[in-house]
Amino acid sequence: MKTEALFIAGTATYLPPATKVEQAVADGRFDAQDAEDTQLESVCEATDEAPPEMAVAAARDALERSGHRPEDIALLLHACVYFQGLELYPTASYIHREVLGDHSALAFEVKNASNGCMTALDIAARSLTATDDVAALVTTADKVSRPAIDRWNSDIGIVPGDGASAMVLSKRSGFAQVLSTSTVSDPTLERLHRGDAPFTPHHDPTLPLDLRLRKLQYLGDVELDEFTRRFRAGLSDCVNRALHDADIRLGDVARFVVPHFGRIVLQREVLTALDIDLDLTTWPWGRTVGHLGAGDQIAGLDHLVRERAVAAGDLCMLLGVGAGFTWTCAVVRITELPQWPTPSAGIGLGDGRT
Repeated sequence: MKTEALFIAGTATYLPPATKVEQAVADGRFDAQDAEDTQLESVCEATDEAPPEMAVAAARDALERSGHRPEDIALLLHACVYFQGLELYPTASYIHREVLGDHSALAFEVKNASNGCMTALDIAARSLTATDDVAALVTTADKVSRPAIDRWNSDIGIVPGDGASAMVLSKRSGFAQVLSTSTVSDPTLERLHRGDAPFTPHHDPTLPLDLRLRKLQYLGDVELDEFTRRFRAGLSDCVNRALHDADIRLGDVARFVVPHFGRIVLQREVLTALDIDLDLTTWPWGRTVGHLGAGDQIAGLDHLVRERAVAAGDLCMLLGVGAGFTWTCAVVRITELPQWPTPSAGIGLGDGRT
């Protein structure tokens, strides 16, 4: 979808302290071969912070940086992958009240696995384009905890990290202009994350999530090469649509914001598929925080802007992928490097906000 006069006005990230991978290996929590394969440096691990609290911390800073008032926000989308701290509870409404106050806005959760924030960005872009609304707020927050999830041994080539991110989309102005978004899906690949697991009445937290087993069950019936072919085809289709609508070529893109996968998975599923250089991606930073559930892309763009790793005029491509499978891509042009105020204090365990 080609977008007109749509901007990213503010971003922010909340990251708890990170654990060095070498320490996790020394403690016996992470296999040494897996550490070598992923090439991760460290992973963020929250303690007392709840996901909604981290989301609120990031959202408040993103809103302040955007220059928008709470009343300007007509749509709030909260994307997440894991348990948010309370069953049968609308997390988006908590964020709404804490960040925007009591004015009426449409607020709901987006559950689209690791493609959550990118799906939310696409939905928000379509909503703002089709309405008279001025601005939308996208938040993400995820935290994994034992016994339900063993962070270091729940998946193949990916290690979850804890944290939150937030983005304000605006029709007025911003530090980056959204030129296009696109989403492509291929539900024939959904079984990769289901395997042979049956549907059950409820989740037993004493049985840790085992995505490794599910993936191996799927790959016992479907060759890895066939999965990779279909994965790359979906990603390439998504990217090509976004490039077409933005009227640019892949070679015009200065930086790529990629999912925080381990090195082997990132190479096989993204870098090789698009023939892009690792040095042009956010991998060097992503490997220090881990896979932030639904929030890698907002956090990655926030990092590029804060670290002055982009310049005015640069084109950036945000790449998202989630189990199911869906791919979402956004092309943005940096219009200026903002001078944002220092984030306010953290939420009880030191200052993890960036």
